[in-house]
Amino acid sequence: MSNETDIISKIDSAFIESGRDTRYRPAAYIFVLQGLEFCFAKIGEKKHVSGQKLSECLAQFAHRQFGPLAFQVLQWWGVRATDDFGFIVYNLIEIGVMSKTASDAVGDFFNVFDLKDFFSKIDYFPVDKKHVGILQGA
Repeated sequence: MSNETDIISKIDSAFIESGRDTRYRPAAYIFVLQGLEFCFAKIGEKKHVSGQKLSECLAQFAHRQFGPLAFQVLQWWGVRATDDFGFIVYNLIEIGVMSKTASDAVGDFFNVFDLKDFFSKIDYFPVDKKHVGILQGA
């Protein structure tokens, strides 16, 4: 059994099957763990990251993984705001998959930024206006 399978099994029994927290699909939890690894790679070392920094990294990771469908994928998994990242992280802490410092709080993830707004401002298909301008009929 792989580590990912073990984690999904823990999530299922602790939250979904028990009915304690059915807001998020198991894929959202795996995404957060993979996004944490993305964040470590981005900052160049494995060290504690704040809720704000992790929220930023997770949004960037979603953009890289899913492009223009990033917000829709997150919504499908139950994630609609940075608050949801915090709830997922704290569920993972509760089952021993992640850890926190004494000064960390789930509120560190609340209203970091508007996820929908973040994805709506990304130019997924940039147009080279200089090149278009020289095309005949453009």
